[in-house]
Formats: sequence, C-alpha cells, structure tokens
Amino acid sequence: MSAVPQITLHRLGAEPLRQALAEVRAPHLPQSQMSDHYAQGNGALHRALQAKVAHLVEALGPQLRRPRPQWHGATADVLALDLAFVEHPQQPFELAWVEIQAFTSMLPTFHTLHQAQRRLHGLDPRWLPHDPAPYGVSWAEHLRRWVAPKPATVLIEDRPRERATWPDLDAARHWWQVAVHDWSELIPAHGLLYHPGTARHFGHVWNRLILSDLPRFERQRAEATLIAADKVGWHSHPAWYEGIHKGSLADVALADHEACHWVENSPLRASGWQAAHACVAKAVAGHSGSGLLLAPTAEQLAALPTPRQWIVQNRFRQTPIGVHPDTGKPLFGEVRCMLGVEPGRPPWVMAWILRLSTNGIATLTGRHTLPGEGMTMLYFDAAAA
Repeated sequence: MSAVPQITLHRLGAEPLRQALAEVRAPHLPQSQMSDHYAQGNGALHRALQAKVAHLVEALGPQLRRPRPQWHGATADVLALDLAFVEHPQQPFELAWVEIQAFTSMLPTFHTLHQAQRRLHGLDPRWLPHDPAPYGVSWAEHLRRWVAPKPATVLIEDRPRERATWPDLDAARHWWQVAVHDWSELIPAHGLLYHPGTARHFGHVWNRLILSDLPRFERQRAEATLIAADKVGWHSHPAWYEGIHKGSLADVALADHEACHWVENSPLRASGWQAAHACVAKAVAGHSGSGLLLAPTAEQLAALPTPRQWIVQNRFRQTPIGVHPDTGKPLFGEVRCMLGVEPGRPPWVMAWILRLSTNGIATLTGRHTLPGEGMTMLYFDAAAA
C-alpha cells in the first residue's frame, strides 16, 4: 500500500463511450466536453482529499452557519470544491485549492457519464466516484432527498434552454423527474411557486440561478418572487452563492503553495506589487473562467476594486497526471468535490469529478476538446476507505 497519493488514467475510447452513452438512454451530452478516460486514485490520495475537504469545512463552519437574509430556507447545503494537482519536490504531486463555490453543477451529467462508463470499464462495484450511499439505496435515490424530495420540484435558471449547460439541466429532468423553468415564468401563490403555463404548484426548488448574473432590475424582481414563496423547500439556495464563494478561501489558513489573500490584505501590496508575476487574481463574482487574471501586472493589481471583491493567490505550477493518447501532450487535472452539507450529519461526497486538459484550464463550457480532455470520474475503492 503506497503512502504517496497516486492517480492512474485509463482510456475507454471515444467510440465505445459514444455507444455507451447512447445505451444509457439519458438526454444527449456534448461528448466534446467528456473525456474518454476514467481515473482511479489510491487510498493515500483519497485520504489527502478527505483531509483537505475536512479542514476547509471546519474553517468555514462559522460562515456556513451564519444567518443569511431573512429568506425562508436560506441554509447552506452544497459546496463545489476544486483542487488542482501541482508540483511537489518529493512526491508525484500535491493538492492545491483552486476555488470554492456554493452551487450544484454537473451532478446530472456526472450520473449519466458514470452509468455509461460502468458499461465499459468493468471495475468492481466497490469502486465508486462518490461516498457510499446507505445500504440498499442507489446514489440517485439518495440524492433525491437533497435535490428533489417532493414530487412537485422545479429546477430554476435564467433562460435555461439557451445555455451551454442545458444538457445537464435536461439530464436533471431525466434522472429526477423535475420540471425545468425560467425563473421569470413562475409567480408566487399561497407561499408556493406557480407556473401558469402548466397550472402546476411547486413546493421544492432546485436552484441553478445565480442572482448576481442578472441585471439589477431583474435581480430585484427575481428576489421578490422567490422570497414571497415562503413555503417552498430549497436545494442550493440562491443566497448562498454569495455567502460562500472563491473569496472565502482568503479567510482560511492555507499552505504556502496555495495561500490566498484579499487583494487589499496581500503582503505583496506593500511593495507596490513588485512580485505581481508570483500570483494570480480572481474576482469573487467570477465563474466559468470569467474574472481571472492569470498574469497580472502591477498596474492591474493596484487598480482592482476593494474591499473584498478580488483575491490574489500564490501562483502554482500544475503537474501532469497523464499523457494524451493521441497527441502525446501532458494531461493536467482538477478534482471537483461536490459536497452535500446537512445539519446533524457528516458532509457527504456526492461526486468526485475529474476534469482533464492539455493546458491546465479546467473550464470546458463552450470548448471543443480532444478525446482525452474533458470531464470524467475519479474512482476510489470504497471497501478500502
């Protein structure tokens, strides 16, 4: 048993994966964003990831429990936690925090892809890309108590069918039989949300709407609508997207190689940003690759708005975890841990998602990738955990 974290990539093949995805009979996924690989991590990697996640959740405890605006159901119940594989002087790699956010993303796609891969890789069922579900309960049914505990559940987004994420939203309809609607199509009625077009009342909301992305007037209207629905249950409450975000990393004590600071508190600021090349800057409200300065100048850093709008993080070097089978280029990876948070029980890992790329950039929305790149599963031996 190795005491050093290790990860191994295995290729399934683009055409076999395409056929397996068709056999799953779930909504179409853009295979250009799916890797035709899967990965296995050893016990040391699993323990290292668990330790990183546990430390972060403990450090964020006060923020996770802090009351949000007077808005029914405003509790934190999901975290999306991204880590990169970076250089280490003695080991194959170490882990570094990239960002954290409080939203549900890619879980339906994750399940579709996992079902397709299960048809191909022949791994023992004890190898799982998530924490084990309770005995006799499937992952999808266990997740239902979070995402769609009521038959009348609506998934809300801003113009969902126009988004590159529509296949993921459509897969949510398939796996959990939820309705998907634009938030603007819904009106509050008797504390619930009502859709005039279908004459349905919804008692539970699976939120994919990021309020800060809306123009000011639309945001005010959306908040008024959702606040008025004071009897609905929530999954991924919209108030928490701004309650826990990548800026929260600046409030956590981290290792030197991944340390973050609010731009106004950065030790580099006192020197006039003479070592600007040693950091990257990230906007708190940025996501999907937006609000990111990978090679900032001193002038750019000095001009960033404050307070608590941007963070700076020590620049780290990603290290390859594999080689692209067609091009021979190094493959870099980021792990996304989708974590379920619920009062009175330990956090539960809903998904270990691995995103592979040849340029170290994990954001794949709108990109056409080579077969070795894209989203896939990271499996661990649950029996050995």
